[in-house]
Amino acid sequence: MDKYIKNDLLKVFEKTKLMSLATHDKDLWSATVYFLYDKDLNIYFLSPTGSLHCKNIAKNSQVSLTIADSRQKSSAKKVGVQIRGECKKITGIAEIKNVILMWNRRHLDTPPVTFKNLMKVWTSRFYKITPTKIRFFNENYGEEKVSDVL
Repeated sequence: MDKYIKNDLLKVFEKTKLMSLATHDKDLWSATVYFLYDKDLNIYFLSPTGSLHCKNIAKNSQVSLTIADSRQKSSAKKVGVQIRGECKKITGIAEIKNVILMWNRRHLDTPPVTFKNLMKVWTSRFYKITPTKIRFFNENYGEEKVSDVL
């Protein structure tokens, strides 16, 4: 993977907190969720396990998502990301605690998530998307606007 494209992609992730997630089983469904990411381009989100998109993921782990900054001016050069991948609910205690730390660092405007509240009070859980394909649309690259990162 080209390190400059990866760095540009991480900058897009850093500027944006919302993504559109598409799932499918018998029903196709999309949901807008807050997301996190790691240096390996894995995507994480927090959602109620009873939501339709999480029920779909329990039956079919293949998902797709889009990330774009909705504050981009229509006259500016466009930048956006499309990802396809495998989504799983995070169940390991160490990984849950690590994602909670990531969440709390990224979402300073909300009360911090604690392991105790997450496991005993909330119906939401963290999910991880491991990308199998990443397409980076970036008009700043000139003629080559679309880069298949994975």
